[in-house]
Amino acid sequence: MEKTRNRLMAQLTAALLLALLLIVVYESGWLLPGAWASDVQTLFWLSVVMELLTVVLIPSALYLFKTKYVHQRLTAPTAEKPRRLLMWATLRMQMLCLPMVLNTLFYYLFGCQVAFGYMAIILFLCLIMIYPSMGRCLAETETKVTEP
Repeated sequence: MEKTRNRLMAQLTAALLLALLLIVVYESGWLLPGAWASDVQTLFWLSVVMELLTVVLIPSALYLFKTKYVHQRLTAPTAEKPRRLLMWATLRMQMLCLPMVLNTLFYYLFGCQVAFGYMAIILFLCLIMIYPSMGRCLAETETKVTEP
């Protein structure tokens, strides 16, 4: 389980470092924001798509392990629990990390459009709720016993 946790932490760290790298590159002036600022139609469509993705992916990612199908796969008594956890947790994490990085990039490409910045911040805050600690990894693969 430790190996699975380390892989999940590496994925999370890579996504956060990529977003931070974009911020540093644009804020330091190495690249100038607003390369796509004049393309209003692309701004509109990307805003709509990213807003819809953000609104759909946040609850989906946070609720993913509560669905019956995924919960049964994670708690089934097999030796493949770490592999299954890695697969499902990677999916859940990428559902939040990829839009976060894209929103960060679009924020700068469109000349600091605040909608993209706010969505990136919201997605970043949602990552706190799925932080891959060892306790979380163990809890998500254990069967809960309910008393009558």
